[in-house]
Parts: sequence; C-alpha cells; structure tokens
Amino acid sequence: MQEALILKLIILALAVTFVAVIIALVLSFNVTQKLMKHNANLIGQVKESDEQKASTQQSLYETEHELHKAEEELKNAHDIINSMMRQSNQADHSGMLLQQEINDVTNVADMTDEQLMNWIDDQIERLELYRNADVTLKEIAQALGLTQRRITQVIKTRREDNTLAEYLTSKRLLAGCRMLVDQPNWTIDAVAHEAGFGGTTTFRTIFRKRFGMSPKQYREKKRLIEGAQEEE
Repeated sequence: MQEALILKLIILALAVTFVAVIIALVLSFNVTQKLMKHNANLIGQVKESDEQKASTQQSLYETEHELHKAEEELKNAHDIINSMMRQSNQADHSGMLLQQEINDVTNVADMTDEQLMNWIDDQIERLELYRNADVTLKEIAQALGLTQRRITQVIKTRREDNTLAEYLTSKRLLAGCRMLVDQPNWTIDAVAHEAGFGGTTTFRTIFRKRFGMSPKQYREKKRLIEGAQEEE
C-alpha cells in the first residue's frame, strides 16, 4: 500500500511539475510576444524618426540649394546691372570725347600753325601714336583727322625736328627718359620697346647722340640726383 501511495505521489508531483512547466512556457511565450511587439514598435518609431530626419535633411538641402541658386541669380543680376552702368558710363565718356574731338576739329581751321602744332602734340601724346615703331604719316593723319600735307607743313615750322621722323624720335626719346626714371626695374630693352623704338641698338645710338650718355648712365645719374635731393 505504501508503495502505491508513493507512486501516486510521484505521479502527482510529476503532473504538477509538468503543469507548472507548461504554465511557465505559456507565460514566457506571452512575455516574449509582448517584448517582440514592443521592440517592433520601437524599431518602427526609430525607423519613422530616421525617415523624418532624412526628410528634414533633404528639405534643408533643397532649401540651401534654392538659397544658393537665388544668390547666384542675384549676383548675376548685379553683374548685369554693373555692366550696363559701365557701358552707360563708357558711352557717356565716349560721347564727351567725340564731342570734344568734333569741337577740336571744328576749331583746327581757325588755328595758327603754332596752335595747331600744340594741338597735334597733345593728340599724339594722348593717343600715344609715337609708341608704334611702324606708325606712318597716313595713319597719324587719319587718327588726327588732318591731311598728310597739313601735318607735314606744320611740323616744318618748328625750329628743330622739322620732319615727321625727327619729331617722332624726339617724342620717343622723351618717353624713354620718363620710363628710365619711373620704371627702375625695366630693362633697357623693355624701355626701348615701350617708347616706340624699333630696336635697342637704335635706342642706345640715338640716346647717346642726343644726350651724350647711354640710357643706363642717364638712369644712374637721375637716381643719384634724386637721392641727393632726398638727403637734403
């Protein structure tokens, strides 16, 4: 009898244990399901948040792009306005110069030879025609609106340099003297070219003949004179 009772108790204990295990598994499954559902909700929220963040970043990028585009358009508009203003100013300036030239040409007929020579001097200096080593009488006449004969006649009235070639040489020498002093870093070759001489040898030869010294000596002499004046 005791053995039968013990067996029943063992079976009862096993049954209770089994039921407890089943209940524990059910509870564990429910908890797991809830956790999984909760995790899924969290993942969904995170994903939605990431999508919103990405959408916000995209909106910011598009806004920045639009702003940049607007700035570019505004800059282009300013450039166009500035260009139009420059063109307007240039047109006004050109108009003034044209009117001045018309007035000058109108008055040329009434000028004496001396007045006309002074006017030719001013125009050749302003246009820097002498800086072209190959400039011709015809080109100068066209630029000044005078006949070649009139220019030749007026130049002949000068006490010195009474030919166009001599006159242009004097203008080039004076320009070379200025450049030797004003541009101390320029080479003699550069000065000769910029002053309108065909070559450096021609410049050196004519310069020495006119001033009794080389261009280099002239530059050094002027430099010493200016240095002495500054010390005083």
